[in-house]
Amino acid sequence: MNSFTLDNTINSRANLGLRITQPPFVPAAKRVVEPIAVDGREGTLTMLRGWEDTVFEMRAALVGTDIPNRWRTALPKILNAKTIFFSNDNGVYFKIKHAEAGALERRLSSLYEFPIIFTCAPFRYLRNVPLTTMTASGTVNNTGTVYSLPKIIVYGTGSRTLTINGKPIILNLLSGSLILDSELKECYFGNVAQNNRMTGDFPVFNVGNNTITLGTGITKIEIEPRWRYL
Repeated sequence: MNSFTLDNTINSRANLGLRITQPPFVPAAKRVVEPIAVDGREGTLTMLRGWEDTVFEMRAALVGTDIPNRWRTALPKILNAKTIFFSNDNGVYFKIKHAEAGALERRLSSLYEFPIIFTCAPFRYLRNVPLTTMTASGTVNNTGTVYSLPKIIVYGTGSRTLTINGKPIILNLLSGSLILDSELKECYFGNVAQNNRMTGDFPVFNVGNNTITLGTGITKIEIEPRWRYL
């Protein structure tokens, strides 16, 4: 690895002048597991509680002149970034929850290092996935290795039913469309929450084929699939 990119546009080397002196060890997603002891049972029961955040640390260096000012310029871009991907695995990205940067440490007269720690959502997300548009019922293939939580825009009028993997979602499409965001667990139109216009569970795309049935009156759906990997 010789660089990372923040928010798809800010390259650590080209834009921030950083050199990676200690690449991060990026682990696979890890389950949160709670063992439950049961009297008379050999071994324990396993309760799955979700997934842990992915945390990784690296060290970056600044070389040359005016280093304190360059460090102060780079810090806000690092600390405020929402996504990151690495040059040696640029097909996927991580969603950043929190970033920290340590103090500058002088190594040579013109070389300073500092640590960076990223806390990210558990999974790797596939980059550059186009929207999927459907005007008729069909299937969507989840090419990732774990279920995804899509964002779906549903177009139509009146009270209509969208069915995904046999589970109906009843929508009151008074405004002509509604957005279902399964990550946020929000139904909204524009920037206004409209959860009262939705009945049913937020959709999940399992690995492999997922069946989608557009009920009468639904003219189109647009899917941001959010394929992801362990």
